[in-house]
Amino acid sequence: MDSGNRLAFVIGSGSYSTLPPIASTASEEQAVGEALKGVGFDVTSVPNPKLADLQSQESEFIKKIHAGDIVLFYYSGYIVQGRDEEDDFLLPIDYKPETDVRQGAFRLTRVLQDLVDSKAGLTILVVEGPRNVGIPLTGASPLGLIEPDLREGGDVVFAMAAPQGETVLSAPTPQASPFTRAIVARLADPGLRASEVFYRAKEDVTQSTAGKQVPFVDSVVVNEGFCFREPVKSVEAPAKPSVIVVNRIETVPTNSRDREEYVHIEAGKFKMGCVPGDNRCAKDETPQHEVTVSHGFWMGRNEVEVSAFQRYTSVNKLKMPSTPAYNSGWRAANLPMVVVSWDQAKAYCIWAGGRLPTEAEWEYAARGGVANEIYPLNSENSRDKANFSGSKGNDIFEFAAPVHSFDANPFNLFDMAGNVWEWVNDFYSATYYQDSPAVDPPGPKTGKDHVMRGGSFASDWQEHLRISVRKAQGGPTNNLGFRCVLDDSDATRKLLNLP
Repeated sequence: MDSGNRLAFVIGSGSYSTLPPIASTASEEQAVGEALKGVGFDVTSVPNPKLADLQSQESEFIKKIHAGDIVLFYYSGYIVQGRDEEDDFLLPIDYKPETDVRQGAFRLTRVLQDLVDSKAGLTILVVEGPRNVGIPLTGASPLGLIEPDLREGGDVVFAMAAPQGETVLSAPTPQASPFTRAIVARLADPGLRASEVFYRAKEDVTQSTAGKQVPFVDSVVVNEGFCFREPVKSVEAPAKPSVIVVNRIETVPTNSRDREEYVHIEAGKFKMGCVPGDNRCAKDETPQHEVTVSHGFWMGRNEVEVSAFQRYTSVNKLKMPSTPAYNSGWRAANLPMVVVSWDQAKAYCIWAGGRLPTEAEWEYAARGGVANEIYPLNSENSRDKANFSGSKGNDIFEFAAPVHSFDANPFNLFDMAGNVWEWVNDFYSATYYQDSPAVDPPGPKTGKDHVMRGGSFASDWQEHLRISVRKAQGGPTNNLGFRCVLDDSDATRKLLNLP
């Protein structure tokens, strides 16, 4: 993704003529501008713009963008939600309270639409606010902001300093706000992907303010490979510890954030899709094709447990989803987490320092280095070693089983077959295998549903125990969970407490 130029448009509006001044915007604009220049951005700074200045300079900035560029828009100042209108409005310094914001302010959706039209490769919108203006404004809602619709905007990250519907009080100090300070600090971290910078900043602010301020972050990024600062490469790389040698693992490292165990999977090639001789294959599993996974990665040893998701919701002050009948009140913390949407699973993995696996990474890991197996773990007797509909062998469970209840596969991963289906990152396409890339296939760029893999306790084992089976899924269910992967980087090794 990081093939284009890096461009930033940074606004600091604090010297209002008819509204209370904001003391911190100048330092916020300067801090963000300097931090972005430090990571290679061409920064256009716009201090205290009037409406005409904002309109003209935004138009000039948009002209600089070429398809594929990485573009960041940062705004510090007053911004309000329009009354009876699903839009947010940036207030220029010459805005007057008696003027309807629809005429006297600048629409945030215009910025987003202009960036979409420019075909930017990655768009990042950051709002330091909304702040409480303290006086009524014509055409403005007293509530905080609403999130712009990111679904049609390509790859977009959106972040603001307060949750939707709430405001951040302006501090009477020239010092930059907690959210901007946290962003600037995280921009210096090597190896963090774009959305991860803002999710980490959100976590930093939440902790530093004891939950009094919880920023809002959302992202719609299909293939997130961009980092503000590339991972640090040691001149003399240390020897890899034995924990990352497949099948000879002495200890399995634990992620210090979500407390789940992660296993290292080496790069390699494998045959993906319908195995010759499997007469149960659906058309979307064909043709079988060779895929190269060009990078090693760390995969969750098991499906994310309830206890780990509870930790995530507690830290981020989120509500747990509705419980399935078989685990009322989430009383069994060692069962796999279910009833999570794809977006919720993705957000958890970003918080944990990683992402959802691509479909190719998932199948590569599920095959465990063994070629052309229809069923995992030594053909059809693997039914005795996995949780599917009914009971047989080690499968004594009517519903979901605690993680680690069955044998691990050759890559030391549990429940890659059965127990609960697992979300992967890819959009679903029934024809994707016909022309997917041979190296690191990322999945379709768009789609209605996402792919789930692996089968569940409610599945017919003869169809769904097969490693190549794939299904389209639109929303959460009580037999669908997920696991995360962490890219092999210095940031990951720090999370895993590895040298």
